[in-house]
Amino acid sequence: MKLQSDFVLLDVKHGRKQLDKIIEKRGKGHDLPERIPVVIHGFITGRHGYDDGISQEFTVQVTKVETS
Repeated sequence: MKLQSDFVLLDVKHGRKQLDKIIEKRGKGHDLPERIPVVIHGFITGRHGYDDGISQEFTVQVTKVETS
């Protein structure tokens, strides 16, 4: 099965303050990457919202998040 997604929302619990500081510094001229690589592992557990004829959102139970 081939899936395509344009975006994902990531609900960050642990590490959110550190991530927020990185994002804030990036906007102030620091030499930081424009994008932060992330790999999200998890399980699709159900639907979220309704199919609008273009896309359908699904809930994902995240088991692991990796950044580099």
